[in-house]
Amino acid sequence: MPSCQLCGKDSDNLKKTKIEGAVLRVCNSCSDMGDVMEQKKEKKKQKKRKTTSRRPRETEVLANDYGSRVKEAREERELSIKELADDMNEKASLIRKVEREDLKPEKALAKKLSKKLGITLYVNPQVSEHSIEEGDERDATVEDIADIKGSE
Repeated sequence: MPSCQLCGKDSDNLKKTKIEGAVLRVCNSCSDMGDVMEQKKEKKKQKKRKTTSRRPRETEVLANDYGSRVKEAREERELSIKELADDMNEKASLIRKVEREDLKPEKALAKKLSKKLGITLYVNPQVSEHSIEEGDERDATVEDIADIKGSE
């Protein structure tokens, strides 16, 4: 239990008081000898919730056959990989990797390719209704439940 700094009396209710220039923690009876200072109530610190920026869910996914789409569109326009790359200000090796599907194009590159070749590389996934025939003893697979179809 804390005690008064002036008289030494034990007290639960001590007040900060300025007595002859000194700031002391004193009991109620000793606080009359000086000026009671305004007591600051300790504020409970509220924990700030961390706000995580939630990205909007991707409504579009890269088409399964993005490489063949790029290659076919390029060949229809009778462009070589180098010509297409030069027109788009990209490296030919990058276009080659996309066509072979060794590299998934980022949104920006896919947008450039789509605009240049007039194709769509990002499509909305569509869930199709599949029924599993009776007597089919295998379990349902992801392929049975959802197909990713692209509109060309």
